[in-house]
Amino acid sequence: MMNSKALLSFILVAFSIQLSAQDTYKLDFKIKGLQDSIIYLSNYYGGGQYYKDTAIVKDGSFTFTGNKPLKEGMYSLVANNRRYFDFFVDKQKFSMSTDTANMIQNMKIQGSPENALFYEYMNYLTSQQKLMANYRIQAKDSTLSKKEKAKIETKMTDLDKEVNSYRSEFFAKNKETFTVKFLLAMEYPEVPEAPKNKKGEIDSSFAYHYTKAHLFDHIDFNDERFLNSPAYNEKMEYYISKLTPQIPDSIIVAGDYLLKKATNPEIFRYTLSYITSTYEKSDYIGMDAIFVHMARKYYLAGKADWVNEKQLKKIEERTDALEPLLIGKKAPNIIVKDPSQQKYLQLYDLKSKYVIVYIWSPDCGHCKKSTPVLKKIYDKYKGEGLEVFAVGNDFENEKWLEYIKDNNLDWINGSDGGEFTSNFRHLYDVYSTPQTYLLDKDKKILIKKIEVEALDDYIEQLIKQDKKIDGK
Repeated sequence: MMNSKALLSFILVAFSIQLSAQDTYKLDFKIKGLQDSIIYLSNYYGGGQYYKDTAIVKDGSFTFTGNKPLKEGMYSLVANNRRYFDFFVDKQKFSMSTDTANMIQNMKIQGSPENALFYEYMNYLTSQQKLMANYRIQAKDSTLSKKEKAKIETKMTDLDKEVNSYRSEFFAKNKETFTVKFLLAMEYPEVPEAPKNKKGEIDSSFAYHYTKAHLFDHIDFNDERFLNSPAYNEKMEYYISKLTPQIPDSIIVAGDYLLKKATNPEIFRYTLSYITSTYEKSDYIGMDAIFVHMARKYYLAGKADWVNEKQLKKIEERTDALEPLLIGKKAPNIIVKDPSQQKYLQLYDLKSKYVIVYIWSPDCGHCKKSTPVLKKIYDKYKGEGLEVFAVGNDFENEKWLEYIKDNNLDWINGSDGGEFTSNFRHLYDVYSTPQTYLLDKDKKILIKKIEVEALDDYIEQLIKQDKKIDGK
């Protein structure tokens, strides 16, 4: 007979085993016609998919199991470089079976209410799409009479009404399910007819503003499942890249708007990380202002608790390096020695209307292509008030001096010399050459890190604009 102490231990062990079983997942699948192979469970996260688990397919059957519960959201089955079908993880244990002949139509589900609903909807929609496709083929038949074509067009109209009626009823009946929330989230706003003003004119920008205002109507920013599906990332990217003017100030406003709405910590984290990394690496001029803003307002303000101290230090250092070089800021002063090494040259001493800061090296392959182009631009516009403040990046000056002489670089040339070492490399974040900055008369940065070849048109337009302002 078991004593009370042993019985208590047995109960505790049994309870522990029961809790462990509740925390595990077990997803059973059978796909008739699927060859024996390795198959992967892939989860959606943001804009990508990531392998979560693997299983061995035997006679079309396979099972995914694990000790850590799967996050709720959308997953896929992937094998032989092919994605077979998507499904939701709403429960930690369920089964799905189908065959390769028609996966949607033959799908059977046990233990997963969300997937049962999802495939009910998909099955209906697929069958109606096939029917509509047949009607369209028939309508293109040139041998049909007008009356026969009219009948087919009526059938197409009736089918549209039937599908819309089904959708409305399905969405209303199941509005609390994630299936319906996801399906609605994947749709884009249906823009109503644009209103007219008092003059009877239609606002041509109405569709744009309406879409922007209603794009996230069906995204719950507090529901992490939207992040674990394609829905959130698709809308976020569309909002930033398509509905937002691609200038730093506008993207910053859009980013702050999304981050304010992102009440779920994971959605907030993903959104902030996406915006910051995207614009830190952007090739478009001036987008580093977005990185600086996100760093100052969120990372360095203690709103990114997932980032450790070492990472924060790197972010702070990068921000400190980029912030003084943002477009519109006054460029840092540069002090170097002239080619004779007899006197110092200062960027701030120049009184020119326009100044190009050009940091280069005679051994740099790109510089060898860019420097002759810059010389032509200088010769073309120096009479309009353009000056070039060219700084040699190397510590050895012999090749630099030789190149200046051989190519008649008659602009201002400076570099380090003797025991003197300038800090321009740090000030201008020089990690490659050439580095090119165009400054106005007050040394404010107009444009930077631009290909020299693109400077000609930019300077020409700038001069025309300034002459227009001056009334010349």
